[in-house]
Amino acid sequence: MDAALLLASIRLPPELGAFPALKSVYLAANFLFGAVPLELGNGFVADSILQGFDLNKPAQTEGYDGADQDGNDAANFVHGPRSTATAGASNLAEEDGEEICSQPVVPFVGMIFDDLEVAKQVYNDYAWKLGFGTRIGNTKYSTARGVPKDTILSRVFECVHTGKPAAECKNAAARIKEAAAKVKEAAVDMTNIGEQKSRSKQAGSEMDVNESKQRNILLRCDCKAHMVVGKRNGLWSVTVFKEEHTHPMVKLAGRRRSYRSHRKVPEEDFQFLQTLHNQNITTAQIMGCLGSVHGGDPRTLGYVKRDVSNIRTMLREEVSHRDMSMVIEYFERRKAESPNFFYDTLVDSNNAVRGLFWVDGRTRALYPKYKDCVFFDTTFCTNKYNLPFAPIVGINNHTHTIVLGCALLPDETTETFKWVFERWMLAMNQMHPDHIMTDQDQAMATAIDKVFPNSIHRCCFYHVLHLARKKLGPNLGEGHPFADAFYSCIYGTDTIEEFEFCWQHMLRSFDMTENNHLNNMWKSRKTWAPVYFRKSFFPFTSTTGRSEGLNSYFKTLVRPSDSVWNFVQQYELCQNLMLDREDNAGFTMETTTAKLWGSYSIEEQALKFYTREVFDRFQKMVQSSTRFYPIHVEAEGLCFDLVPNQDLDVKTYRVAVNPEEGWYTCGCNMFEMCGLICPHIIRVMVHLNVQQIPGRYMLERWSAAATTHAPEPGTNTIRFGVPTTNTLKYNSLCRKMNQLASDACFDDDTYVAVSRIVDEANKVVATMIKAKGQVQQEGEGYQHRQGENQRQQKPKAPQQHQQTTAVDGTASQQVKNPPRTKPKGRPKITEKRRKTLVELRDEANEKRRKKQSEPKTPKDPKPKRKYRKKCPFCGDEDHISVKECKYMKIALAREDAMQAGADLTL
Repeated sequence: MDAALLLASIRLPPELGAFPALKSVYLAANFLFGAVPLELGNGFVADSILQGFDLNKPAQTEGYDGADQDGNDAANFVHGPRSTATAGASNLAEEDGEEICSQPVVPFVGMIFDDLEVAKQVYNDYAWKLGFGTRIGNTKYSTARGVPKDTILSRVFECVHTGKPAAECKNAAARIKEAAAKVKEAAVDMTNIGEQKSRSKQAGSEMDVNESKQRNILLRCDCKAHMVVGKRNGLWSVTVFKEEHTHPMVKLAGRRRSYRSHRKVPEEDFQFLQTLHNQNITTAQIMGCLGSVHGGDPRTLGYVKRDVSNIRTMLREEVSHRDMSMVIEYFERRKAESPNFFYDTLVDSNNAVRGLFWVDGRTRALYPKYKDCVFFDTTFCTNKYNLPFAPIVGINNHTHTIVLGCALLPDETTETFKWVFERWMLAMNQMHPDHIMTDQDQAMATAIDKVFPNSIHRCCFYHVLHLARKKLGPNLGEGHPFADAFYSCIYGTDTIEEFEFCWQHMLRSFDMTENNHLNNMWKSRKTWAPVYFRKSFFPFTSTTGRSEGLNSYFKTLVRPSDSVWNFVQQYELCQNLMLDREDNAGFTMETTTAKLWGSYSIEEQALKFYTREVFDRFQKMVQSSTRFYPIHVEAEGLCFDLVPNQDLDVKTYRVAVNPEEGWYTCGCNMFEMCGLICPHIIRVMVHLNVQQIPGRYMLERWSAAATTHAPEPGTNTIRFGVPTTNTLKYNSLCRKMNQLASDACFDDDTYVAVSRIVDEANKVVATMIKAKGQVQQEGEGYQHRQGENQRQQKPKAPQQHQQTTAVDGTASQQVKNPPRTKPKGRPKITEKRRKTLVELRDEANEKRRKKQSEPKTPKDPKPKRKYRKKCPFCGDEDHISVKECKYMKIALAREDAMQAGADLTL
């Protein structure tokens, strides 16, 4: 035993308190001669330690019945985990610093414990200090009548290296193999053989190359070190203790902690691990975070990475059994907290949830302001059931992406999309979106036509061009004449008539009238061509990039193997991050100002009205307006032609003005498409000395007033004193305790004082928790009796739900998880087991033998391939010379026209 512990815990006679110089003499005399039994703190009497027991020699294990000379076991009693003596010994045994070379608390015959777990902990702490691992070797149960079968009489704690060495197990393994062969020949039932361990996992057996996974075998050194604890008179005492080991000890603490008996995750680390697990952080990052909390080195932890991985697997399995039930219960709690929260489920005949739709109350309140433009797209690989994730996305007043609804779908059929849109309209009080953009999915387009007949549907322009480049190939390559005509037809036309005329002329000029893909594009031109949406509100975009960007960002938070419950948690995190970004933008707008580019009053008006992100766009338009100068045009009403400055642009825009009514129209139609006046109108306003922008051109959806009456997502009032949630309480206490530990660790006196205070606080908290638990049990019993009386007096009325297929809290425990479906796309190539060199050699020899045994037959020579000559310019085979190529003639004529300065027309 450590001398420091001994001096600190021995109780001295009171008459020596006034003579400090005599203390050391008294202690030395008693320790050397055993004249007076030493009494340690709180009743731990070490009489037997001083009477013939040496810490450095093996204990006397024979002829000892576990009692002292007087037949009293109290002399060797070790208190439970709450006692001072055990706590001090445990603290001594659990010191992490290797600089403190304290001697371990060595068990001895006659040592008494009030609990079997305390005996296990003492022996395990002793094993930790010496450098070996422990395990339960044997347990003897009571067979007396009238006694429970699980009553333990004795238990053996032994070294993990107990057992015969591997060399001595080879003969036994051979005998087992022969016996198994005989049993197999006798056709005996072998159903239980599969439950036994494989031969490769048995000590001393040879490695089986056919095993899919090989495990390391713990060394067996025939170690005899063990401790036997028996029960007598209601207490547990050490009856046998042997400490001789036949193997070297593991000295390094970083390696010593890998023994299974020394690996344990504390409760506080488990809570922190669970928090990190819910955020989908990798196991290596979790180990780094836990190591940083405990001093910066993961090797100081009392567990290894495999333990953390096993805990995460356990957490996933707990969720997987009632995945959808947990989601429904969470939605019910959200609905109880916020009545405007809406969710709905799609349940099949087997009571399995196949689809989910939900939207929060704040989004429902903001939808009337942002229903003018929405985006809809689906994505896969977000959950382990392969349910497509379908968010309904919009744009808020800060030009940020917001989610107006979320759904998990069983498939991508027309009926499924129709169900989603109908649930969405039920939540939004049947207010249809004005404009909606999707990809070119036909089932989605059919559902939109049925549910939103009055909404303007537009297909993603990026998907259209991407598919065109894929189908038309080199014809849309850089520098190809057809590519120039194709893009000029799309981007260079301002009216529908001009676009249709140029498209048909392009097909005839390049002999593309029979091309199937171009004909399909012509048939669906009203869903993708930009000229058909010159007066439709799709602000600052012509693609579904916002929806796809959200899907891409969301995939960084979830994995394909995650449960739906984890998916919903990460969705809430994504929503909170969006709200945080919106709050930051609102704070910037309220507390800061932007620098004006010029001295225009309309710019100052826009700064006070628009949000900061929209004002930045408006300010760039003010700068761009200086590129034009207006020319008055004699026409009906007041008109101006905006002519660009020299060498800047070749296109002229016309602006019509009605000063009396405050009307401004421009040929670029930017206000109709984006909700902001264009640089051409701004230039005309400056030319006419207009001091204020008319109110009809200041859309409220781009102002701060768009979210003025929106409900807050949660309470924002600052509460002083006790935090509102358990997580906040835990974080607050951790910060306080970390600061206290940081201040107290630099001095021994402060360390001892703080440790004593913490021990007292633990006792107070345990007492309060115990008292509170008794009160809660009494209250729950009273409520249970009251509920029984109410049920006997009055039958329960059925509840009414707003959702047609929503599941209440009771039924949520009965719903099933959806079946897993195969994901779309090319199947992944699974990696095969790597074969051993022996297997590769045998396969090569087998192939060589087969090849030699087959008769050799002469093979016919392969016919030479005839290559056809093609035109080096267009690649056609009907002509060879470049001079005969009609595309080259068109290119040469175009080049001559450009040199002559003539207008280029198709």
